[in-house]
Amino acid sequence: MIGIVGGHGHAALLGVIGFLVIDRLSVPLVEAQQWIAIVLMAGAAASLIAQWGLIPRLDLSPRQLVLWGSLPAAAGAVMAGVSDGIYGVILGFALASLGFGLFRPGFTSGASLAVGRGEQNAVAGMITSVNGIAFIAAPSLGVILYGLWMPLPFLLTGVLMLGLALWTWLRFSPSAPAG
Repeated sequence: MIGIVGGHGHAALLGVIGFLVIDRLSVPLVEAQQWIAIVLMAGAAASLIAQWGLIPRLDLSPRQLVLWGSLPAAAGAVMAGVSDGIYGVILGFALASLGFGLFRPGFTSGASLAVGRGEQNAVAGMITSVNGIAFIAAPSLGVILYGLWMPLPFLLTGVLMLGLALWTWLRFSPSAPAG
């Protein structure tokens, strides 16, 4: 559930961020391509900061990674979607990417730690399929939502990630009943 919801939000965002840059700048595609590259590089750098810098230093549990990744992913998605200027889009997408850079390792490590040694192959296969399934429909759905109202896929991703954080907090809190 965690991987499917979060993965769909991430895939939808990746599917529409270039269109947002083009539409926010209102420039020819040739000029927008440079800015799209900058936005994507900012997102990639933020993901690497999360995975190479923050995760090794913060010693967070999988639950904490999902929680603390979902919140900036939500905030960044909303910020990117409602920003009027390119710098807000860059900052929002970088913040969302930082969040997804924390979220995804939390999901994968949590799934792996939830089973014994004999089930690791099966879980690895499920993780891979869950990560891939998000890229089947979510980018297209994101584009459809974008066509209805430009900020919609960004706002919906924000709501999904906030809902996921709340569900994770309630469902997997140390005091939650087992089962």
